[in-house]
Amino acid sequence: MNKIRISSSDPLSTFHTQARLVAEVLRDAGVIKEAEVLGSTGSVINAERVARGEAELGFMASNWVPRAVAGADPFTTPTPVAIVTPLNAGPLFFVARSESPINTVRDLKGQPIAVGHADSGMAQHALNIARGLGWSGDDIRFSHVSTFDGGAALANGDVAAQFSAPIPSQHFSELCTRMSIKVLAFDPDDIAALCGAHPFYSPALVPSDCAPGLATDVPALGVLNVVVAAAEADEGFVHAITRAFIAGADRLEAAHPLFRGLPSLLGLAREVGIDALAPGGTPLHPGAQRAFREAGLLA
Repeated sequence: MNKIRISSSDPLSTFHTQARLVAEVLRDAGVIKEAEVLGSTGSVINAERVARGEAELGFMASNWVPRAVAGADPFTTPTPVAIVTPLNAGPLFFVARSESPINTVRDLKGQPIAVGHADSGMAQHALNIARGLGWSGDDIRFSHVSTFDGGAALANGDVAAQFSAPIPSQHFSELCTRMSIKVLAFDPDDIAALCGAHPFYSPALVPSDCAPGLATDVPALGVLNVVVAAAEADEGFVHAITRAFIAGADRLEAAHPLFRGLPSLLGLAREVGIDALAPGGTPLHPGAQRAFREAGLLA
């Protein structure tokens, strides 16, 4: 294919950074000649663009995929997408100003929190966490703003905390230069309960080498992010994309810490099976299945 469009997120986001690097891998593999990385508000619009044929690939938090396919809120109609490959698994965590009296995630009950655009994967994760902690009504005070505006709100004192996507990211680096921050601690029992309730979550760590002021890695909630294509996308096209991505996994891991552990993540399919690639019964595109089987990663 001469040119593809990849729907990512805002320019300071992790998805945007990852999309540019994945495009380079696909181009160098000869699968495409050119890629246009499209900005967006996140997972929901990415799925809708892919399903409408306005983008060939979209980046999504995996929790949105079954909702898209079923047409569940916030989707107004079934949105037929299928997973091409896992993208990364990274920590989700909350940060506050270092001088804040807030120290744990549970301290955020009833506090204003910047969680990203309303139709982003981050907003859905924040809601899953809040509900998992038993919060409801006035306990939940979310500010649905962009990643950049959320950082500004934290700096100005308009919110008590910001919900952060997996790091490193340009936004997080800029946030750390703007103010001194701290990572809020999850209760280990809360992490275990959330992972038990949602198949797309797993225990994770905020790496101390990516967050200034951290003496040790901090336990967090991990999320699987994925690449999707239209469910009816050409099998040969998806096979070629997936094969090139698998072959480029070591290169991506070396290129950016966001892809830390990618080869091992893909390799989990040998032990866990298809759920490692498409958790919770979400659809894995037939072209992707063929590529993973040919690579010896899926029985």
